[in-house]
Amino acid sequence: MRFELDGLEVFFPYDRIYLEQYQYMRSLKAALDSGGHALLEMPTGTGKTVCLLSLVTSYQYANPGCGKLVYCTRTVPEM
Repeated sequence: MRFELDGLEVFFPYDRIYLEQYQYMRSLKAALDSGGHALLEMPTGTGKTVCLLSLVTSYQYANPGCGKLVYCTRTVPEM
């Protein structure tokens, strides 16, 4: 599915998006637009990875000169 998020066309691999996923992507896009960093949290199983990868790849496609975007994650056993 494709949808617009604050002027960015986002390519999302599923037919439906939950409100929490949309809000997560809006926060991530705001951080990217400002050139800052983001620390975002969502509960297990809410689609964080698919949201992040969908937004980041769509953002890079629309802004080829944005540079590298680094994604770091850890799981509970790593704490």
